[in-house]
Parts: sequence; C-alpha cells; structure tokens
Amino acid sequence: MRRWAISVLVAAALATTAMGQVQFLDETFDYDKAHPQFGYWIGNVALPASSETILVGALEVKQADESYALRMTLPGVRALNKDCVLVAAQGSALTFDLVAAGGTYRFVGEIDAAGQRFAGTVSPVDEADDGREHSSFEFARSIRPTDLPDPLAFTGDLAAQGIKMGMTIVLAKTPGGNWVGHIDVPMQFLNAFPLINLREQEDVIHGELPVPGGASFDVSLDEHKQHMAGTYKQSGMELEIAFVRDVNYAYKELVRPQHPKPPFPYQTLEIEAPHPDGFALAGTLTIPESAKFGDGPFPAAVMVSGSGQQDRDESLLGHKPFLVIADYLTRHGIAVMRYDDRGVGGSGGRDTLGEATTVDFATDALAVLNHLKTIESVDSAKIGIIGHSEGGLIAPIVATMTDDVAFIVSMAGPGVQGRKLLAVQRKLLTMAAGASEEDADKANERFARIEQKILDGATVRELVLFLVKFAREQSPDMKKTDEELVEIVKPQAKKLMSPWFRYFMDYDPEEALRNVNCPVLAVNGTLDLQVWHEQNLDAIKRIMTEAGGDITIKRYEGLNHLFQPATTGSISEYAQIETTFDERVLRDIVQWIQQKMDVPW
Repeated sequence: MRRWAISVLVAAALATTAMGQVQFLDETFDYDKAHPQFGYWIGNVALPASSETILVGALEVKQADESYALRMTLPGVRALNKDCVLVAAQGSALTFDLVAAGGTYRFVGEIDAAGQRFAGTVSPVDEADDGREHSSFEFARSIRPTDLPDPLAFTGDLAAQGIKMGMTIVLAKTPGGNWVGHIDVPMQFLNAFPLINLREQEDVIHGELPVPGGASFDVSLDEHKQHMAGTYKQSGMELEIAFVRDVNYAYKELVRPQHPKPPFPYQTLEIEAPHPDGFALAGTLTIPESAKFGDGPFPAAVMVSGSGQQDRDESLLGHKPFLVIADYLTRHGIAVMRYDDRGVGGSGGRDTLGEATTVDFATDALAVLNHLKTIESVDSAKIGIIGHSEGGLIAPIVATMTDDVAFIVSMAGPGVQGRKLLAVQRKLLTMAAGASEEDADKANERFARIEQKILDGATVRELVLFLVKFAREQSPDMKKTDEELVEIVKPQAKKLMSPWFRYFMDYDPEEALRNVNCPVLAVNGTLDLQVWHEQNLDAIKRIMTEAGGDITIKRYEGLNHLFQPATTGSISEYAQIETTFDERVLRDIVQWIQQKMDVPW
C-alpha cells in the first residue's frame, strides 16, 4: 500500500491544478540572429479547454543535422524532456507538435523583433482548423545554469516518511545578475528540470518548481559556497535542505538492468477501454510473438496497480515493475494489458477521483477486462487479473462482479481489514526507521486516536483542529503558531478524510475472497513491511481454504513489498536496489498461469 507509506516529492504525474506563473526576467540574452528560434525558453501555456489554468514549461530548440531539434518540459500534461515534432520553421516563425497526456497540441508562434519572446497559439491538432478561438502561450528567452561559467551544484537527500530522495540543485548567475537554475531527481527521472521565479533577498534564494500543485524552496549558501541550507515545501510538507557542493557534478542515471528496451519480440498495441461512466482507460497490450507461440488466441492478464494513482508501468522511484512483468510474461506466451489508472496519463475520469474508492477502481479493472474479451488475439475464457498491493485487494472484488475472471495473482495483496493492516504496517515501518518496539506501539496508539476521530464522523475542519491539538501535545515546545500548523496539517487531514481512506480502513476482503471461484496465487516477500506476509498470506489461505477455493501460497525469503531482494525491507531501500522485480517470482507466476490455464507451451 503506497498511498500512505510513500509521499512522492516531485509529482509530475499529478492531475493539473493551479500553480505559480513564470515571472519573466528583465534581461536581454544573446542569440543566433540567423536562427532566432534556437535557444532555451521558459514560459506560460494556456491549453485548450483549460485556458483558466496556466501551465508552466520550458522549451529547448537546437540544431539537428540540417533541421531543428525541439524538446519540451510541461509537467501539467506529464511531458518531461519530451521530443517535439517539427512542423515548420521559417524566418522567425516556428510551428511544432507536442504529444502529451490528453492529446497532441500544436504550437504556432513567432519570435519578436528583439529575439527575447516567443508567443503564439496552441490548439489540439485534430481541431486546429475548426475556426474556434485558440489558447495562447508566451515564452521568454532564458539560459541554462550549465551554459554559464562556474555553475553551482549542491547535492543531498530530502527525507520524508522513510524515503530519502536524492536531489541536486544547480544554480548560476546570469550576466545581468539574475539567478537561473534547475534540479535533478534521478528517482523521478527528472533531469535539468527547470526552476522558475528565482530571486534573492537578504542572502536567501527563493525558487519555485513548475509542478502541478506547486513547490518551492528557500535556501542560503555559506560564505565559501560549499553548503546549501534551507527548506523545501510541497503538498503541506516542509523538508530540510542540507546539501553540499558537488564539484564537477554530472547527472547520474539510476541503474535499472531489468527495464526492457526495444526492439521487442512481440506485438505492442495502444488500447482504450471504455468505462460505463463515460470515460476511457488507456493502456498498452502486449501480444506474444506468433512465430514462437502461434497466432493465438492467448491467455491474458490485466495488471492492477497499488494504492495511489499510478501510470501503466506502476512507475515508482525509478522502477517500472509492471513494464518488467509484462515483458517477461509476454515473452513466455501470455498477453498482458497494463493501463493508466483513472485520471492519470491517457486515462479519463480525473474529475471522479475526489469521491472514488477501491470499489470504483474495481470497476476500472472490470472495464479493461471486458474490453480485452473483444480482442481477437486474446482468449476471452482465459483472462485473469494480476494485482499488486491494493490491486490484490481489487482483484477478488472484480471476481465477484463477473464470472469472466479466469485466474488471480495477488502480489502482496491484503487479506485483513484495512485498519488492521495499517496498524501492523505502521509498527514495522517505524521499527525499521530505528524506533524500539515499545516506541512503535506508542506511535500506533497515538494514530489510533486519529483513526477513531475519523470513524466518529469528524469533519475536515474538526480533524484539522484535532491534529493541531495533537501536535501540541506531542511537541509542547514547538515554535510554530496554530495558523502555521493548520496549513501544515490541512492537506493530510483532507487525505485522511477522503472517501478512499475511510472505505479502506473499514473494508475487510474476507467476503470477496470466500466468493472467488477461480484459482488464486497469493505471493509475498518475508521483508514486506507494508503488507506483512504472516498477517495477510495466512488470512488469505485460511479464508479460501475454508471456502473450498483453489489457493496457492508462496513466500519469498528476503523480498520486500516491491519483490526486490532487500536487506531490511525499509522503504528507503526501494530506490537503491537495482533489481526491479525478482525473477524467481516471475518464473513462478508464468508456470502457475500455464498450469492453471492449460497452456501447451
């Protein structure tokens, strides 16, 4: 269960919300007069259908052979260093397409006479000529810190909820005395991510990140520019920055040896599965190689992610476990459909997330399964669900909604009521962070008071006031005012009061598990501190055995919640481990599906 154990700090995949706009620098930068489009641009974009929301982004235009190479970062539509398609470049005009979440957008603009502004219109490509009023964009010429002499790079970790997120902040001063900069966060695949609205006042440098929802930092440099100290703020969190100078800094890609790379020995299709509530779920279907396995139809698996909205690869801290699983299974004759959760990537339903619960996400998996039945290369009688974490909770629910679930693989899936699972999870994670068992039990008792407040029907406002009082009790010497504490706890209170969390706390999977009529493989690692194997695998086995179900249980010594070989199981290890998903588990899943689905290869 990742929604509460992990708080992603730079969430470029979040739904679009308001953020600060770029305040253009009052400075003129040199440029290539023969090619005024070339350069680095930062600015504001109002996308069609959401012109009241201004997105912030960066555009780099360079020479590429005899043409132009364009790359855009626009986090509001999940574009990170995204290559753009050149449409036309003539004189000072430039037209290009950006393929991003929500569709393809055409930018049509021109560089001003001073060569410092690039402005124009933006519209969906398929509606570019329908006569409607287009939205607009405006970029200002800027410069990367690494293109200036003596850039300053400071590297360190942001620590939150058991995770250490490595980050490098790179700064430099322009000839006009303005700060420019970018950040690198390898765990989030952020490389040269632009910083905006940098300003210095009384030796404090303030900067903002153009991420949906907004983020900022305030830092100071020591006299010799060897240390950076300050705070990072995002989503109600305030984290300490204590970074050190990184001389001769260079971005280091995380090593992920299992991530497959093209060309792939199988067919890949982009799929949109219609949902009965009027939106579609976008995903990727991989179909086994016909030369090796015949023309099908093939058994198939629908991948269902854990808690929190995930993309189709279940991307997390530099890992893409669903991509690895899909690649392995497809190479062994099993078709796999992995999809963006509702409201993420190419999937619709973003406006439903505020009220959605686990049952709603089960209807998503059912919609994808139903759509797979219409695809000729898929055996409609042999479609199963592979669910990870909350996905393992969702799979049995789907099996009670339809008789068409042929098998279930529950990877670290819950077998007990949500609040019981969370109590064990909190204790194990707290102890893994260095606390004694006695202190972990006390922490659980404190959180039980918060849970009880929620169960008693508190409003968000009442919970906020309770959390402020609670914080005062735990830290009587705290210097923050009540007003400051309210702003800090308000986002967490809203999450705790969400329909999803309240449903999850009360939901017990026993009834659904008793009514599953298909074979189930439940797997877990002995170092999974988020869904403890002794608590959950034992419960799943007991429930399904009592009900006469077809249940297979497998435990893997030394694997964590992500099925990585681990040392402690702590969340802080996830990003540091190069293995994305242990191959022993992949082999066992394939062999079990082949056996249960009577596959001849």
